[in-house]
Order: sequence, then structure tokens, then C-alpha cells
Amino acid sequence: MDFISVPTIMICIIIAMGATASAMGVIWRNDRNETAAGLWALSFVVGSSSGLIVAIMGAGSEGALIMATCINAFSFALSWSAFRAFGKKKVFPSFIVGIPTTLLLIHLLFPALRQDPGNTIVLQSAIVTLMTMLNAYTLHTGEGNSELSMTKLLVGFLCLHALFHAANMIVSYVNPAPIVAGRVASVWFKLFMLEAFLNVVVIATGALMLIKERSEQRHRRASETDMLTGVANRRAFVQRTELALKITGEDAVLAIIDLDHFKSINDQFGHQAGDKALVEFARTIKSRLPNDTLFGRIGGEEFAVFIPEAAGRNPLRLLDDLRSAVENAHIQSQGRPLRLTVSIGAATIAKAGLNFDNLVAAADCALYAAKEEGRNRVTMFSPAMRLLKVLEQDGEKRIGLAEQRVSRRVTRVHTAMKTASQ
Repeated sequence: MDFISVPTIMICIIIAMGATASAMGVIWRNDRNETAAGLWALSFVVGSSSGLIVAIMGAGSEGALIMATCINAFSFALSWSAFRAFGKKKVFPSFIVGIPTTLLLIHLLFPALRQDPGNTIVLQSAIVTLMTMLNAYTLHTGEGNSELSMTKLLVGFLCLHALFHAANMIVSYVNPAPIVAGRVASVWFKLFMLEAFLNVVVIATGALMLIKERSEQRHRRASETDMLTGVANRRAFVQRTELALKITGEDAVLAIIDLDHFKSINDQFGHQAGDKALVEFARTIKSRLPNDTLFGRIGGEEFAVFIPEAAGRNPLRLLDDLRSAVENAHIQSQGRPLRLTVSIGAATIAKAGLNFDNLVAAADCALYAAKEEGRNRVTMFSPAMRLLKVLEQDGEKRIGLAEQRVSRRVTRVHTAMKTASQ
């Protein structure tokens, strides 16, 4: 394999590392909260200096091998810390400094490592294998990383890289490569260098794509989140519920929750107190909802919950538990207690159908019934409600107004969705 030039590959590795470090540095400079980018930038700078030392001083130099091994370990410690920072885990500065320091002490205590380049190659391969597997595990278990499409691909490549270095460790131990003119003379070492270049390219590209995908994820979530309460906004709730309706059973329930006399809170205590009430209300509801439910803010003081069908679940009891939790919540603003109650109107697919608009209209009809019955209660929709309202004085007009209000709300949502898709 004379056509493979190790010095040329080494130069390519150094250039790739330098370019990636520059890109990561720019990302970190523009956003100092992107700690992972800063650590990756430093990792690639340190890693390139390791290769540069060996390229200049040669693999036969005792000092070059010690420096390169320790600096390479420092680079991997920084890379592992970057993966931890990206996964929102704590970074340990002591680990970053401790690993290369420990390796330096090992080299000083065991002369055989300094005198035999083969032993140093075996040790370095062992370190790379261990640290690469640690990187793969950290990336796999990082918070929110499973939602990124690049995570599985990069974890898989890291595992392959670790296996290759484990094989290199065994081969280098069983059949040490000779040192000729300060260079490792072995076909296996040439393959090792090619794989090292591939690793740099893949890790660099993968890390940049992870940061890009995470940034897009943050922007997408921001566009789907109500800024005050942190729950899904109207557009996101509609989209998610329409998708959920396609796979759920007829016992699924859509409920509209309205804070009773919310205007009086704003009038008596001010809008700041009203905002706090909304935040505490949303927190109270979220803490008591099962993981498979959907919750969003669809209006000023109106929220909605979609409860999928589930074995053993009683949606009416769940909604009443939510109502009770809000009633018993201890909320204060400027030292004054705020008492909240909610009226809840709910409709099942069995009674209102699978169409989202019909479900909302039915739940809204049940909500009006709950308010007329005295508020602070849960009312389930039944088809008879519409007939009773029509028979009441001015009832037909009120139903029409309710449906128009809901229709305008849903129309605005779908119009916004179509505009965004165009």
C-alpha cells in the first residue's frame, strides 16, 4: 500500500481539525451558552497539536510520544466534556486535567512505555477505545439527544471507531510495528491513519449537525409554546390533537377549561396577578396530567386538554381531580391569596365524532352548561344539550355565537398553519 502516504494523511487530519475548531469557535462566540461548541473547538485544537508534534519530532522520539499521548488524552477529555455539555450534564474540570496528568505520571513511573513506541501505541489505543465508548454512552443518554436524528448515526460510528482501536491495540501488542527513520513502518498503521482521518471528518460533521439540529429544535419548540405558561400554544395543540385523533378510540375526550371570573382577578389585583394565576394554574394542571395527554392554551384564560383512550382510565374522574386541584391550590400575589376555580366542558369522540371542529364545539357547549349550572364543575357533552338550548329563550342565538367563536378560533389556527407551510 505504497500509494498511501502517512504524512499526507496526517496533514489532512490537522487541516480538518483546524477547520472544525474554527467553525466551533465561531458558533461559541456567537452564542456563549453553547458550551459544547467551545469545548469541541478546544478539543480539536488540542488534538491537532498532538498530531503535529508526532509529525515534526517523529514516532521514534521518546519525548514526542509522551507529549502526543498526554495531549491526545487531553483532547479526548475535552471531547467527552463537550458531549456532556451538549446533553445538559455537568462538566468536570478535574477530569479534563486529571486524565492527561495521570498518563504523564504513568509514563514517568514506567520507563518501558517511554523506551518502546509499541507499548505507547497499545496504551494510546486503549485510552481511545475507552474514551470513545464513553463518548458514545454520553451522547446516547444526554437529555433530549434521543429526539435528534443524528444521534443514533453518530453513536453507531463511535462504537465502530472504538472496536477498530480495540483491534489496533491487540495487533500492536501481538505484532509491534517497526520504527524506520522515526516513522511507524506498517500496513496496519496506514489503515489506522486512514480510519483516524475518517473519524475526524465524521465526528466534526456530526458535532456540527447536532448543534444545528438542536438549534432548530429549540426554535421549533419556541414557536409551539405559549410564552407565559410554557404549555403548547393554540397552533401546536390543534396540530397534535388532530394527529392523536387518528389513532385513538371513541372514549377519548377533549375538554375546554375556563378560569372562572378571571376578569375580576385582573380588575382587583392587576394584570401581573392575573399572569401569575395563569402560570400557577398551568403548572397545577401539568403536574397532574398523565404523560400521554395533550395540554395547551387556546385563548386568554381558556385551556384545552385531550385525553386519549386508555384501559382503566376514567376521563371524567381525571377532569374532576384537575378541577379540585385548582380549587385547592394555594396561590398568592403580593402577599394576598388568589382563589381560583375552573369550569370544564368535555366531549367524547363517541358523542361528538372524530372531527376536531365538532369536538371543540361540543366541549364549548358543555362549558357553557357548566357555567350556567354554577361554575366550578365538570360537565360532559350530550346531544340533548343543543336541543335544550334551542328551547330556552335566546338559546339558539347563544349556541350560534359559541360556534362562531370556536369556528373563528380554529379558522385562524388553520390559516396560520397553511401560511407557514407555504
